[in-house]
Amino acid sequence: MKKTHASNPRWTPTDKRFMELAFAEARKVKGKTLPNPPVGAVLAKRGLVEGKGGTRPAGQSHAEIVALDKAGEKAEGSTLYVTLEPCGHHGRTPPCVDAIIKAGIRKVVIAIQDANPLVGGQGIRALRDAGIEVAVGLMEEEAALFYEGFFYRITHGRPLILLKIAQSLDGRINSRPGVETAITGEASRKWTHGLRSLADAVVITGRTLRADDPDLTPRLVQGPAPEVVVLSRRGPFPAEAKIFSKDRNAKTLVLGESGAGLPAWVEHVAAEGAPSASDPLASLLALFDKRGYHSVLIEGGRELWTLFLQSGKWDKLYVLTAPQIFPEGDRWDTGLARDWGKSLKFRNLTPFGSDFLTEFGHCEPEE
Repeated sequence: MKKTHASNPRWTPTDKRFMELAFAEARKVKGKTLPNPPVGAVLAKRGLVEGKGGTRPAGQSHAEIVALDKAGEKAEGSTLYVTLEPCGHHGRTPPCVDAIIKAGIRKVVIAIQDANPLVGGQGIRALRDAGIEVAVGLMEEEAALFYEGFFYRITHGRPLILLKIAQSLDGRINSRPGVETAITGEASRKWTHGLRSLADAVVITGRTLRADDPDLTPRLVQGPAPEVVVLSRRGPFPAEAKIFSKDRNAKTLVLGESGAGLPAWVEHVAAEGAPSASDPLASLLALFDKRGYHSVLIEGGRELWTLFLQSGKWDKLYVLTAPQIFPEGDRWDTGLARDWGKSLKFRNLTPFGSDFLTEFGHCEPEE
């Protein structure tokens, strides 16, 4: 992506504080704006916040408009801090840049330029052409990670697919088949919760739900909870499962042939595009597209990992390994073809206490 900002701009502590507030607004609305990106905006003048807000659900006001409405006449002469380049095109709503210009904003500080070809650079140019000072790149690395899924969907036409696997040294995912097993340590779990907070949805199988009763919230990092998608060919389901809690701040969906045993507030989704029993991958990808997800985390179980790894419909694989041996446990790679690893491209190795994280990207194997 071409960058439009000057090199090494000098950001003040005040600039950083207001952009952090803007990201706090963006995190509040993550998962509630799909298929639009979750954006946060803050209007500040003389060191005080005059208005702030996050993007409303699709078809409603963008973050910049929410902040401008809250600031009213106080917006004139202020600086706007926004986590993503303001739009300069007509979509479901008018261009945000028009409202920014009309409000008399003095300066706009943008974390990152939009990858959307309808926007990329157009909003920045329109603001500068109107005589507004524009600075781009404050907290850009944080923004690139936060919007990675959105940018990926724009450029690839599907969500970013992440797989996370926790294993013992001998490649096992439990101490014995069907037994819930805590494999990794606290540092690894905190990292996993951070990964969840960046995903729009976490996907598990019905077997994983019944065996582990996972919580699937990012409670250790206090981030936004992703939707949970359960792929299951049969019921009944444990109504007391943690992901079915009525107090959960994100939806839970069950994709499959049966919704037997589900609480009334849990959404049952019939297989999309093809019966889930015969083509679960097509069912899942159709669901992802319909719900507008930007990034999806596949947490388990083994059948799902195999489904994505074997098909090549994945982008990043994270393997957390703990210093334990489980000779009687299930191996996570059972069922994969012998040559499946040819698509792995090593990215990084990171220690987490006594555990370590191995990151892989996806590449097409050579003929």
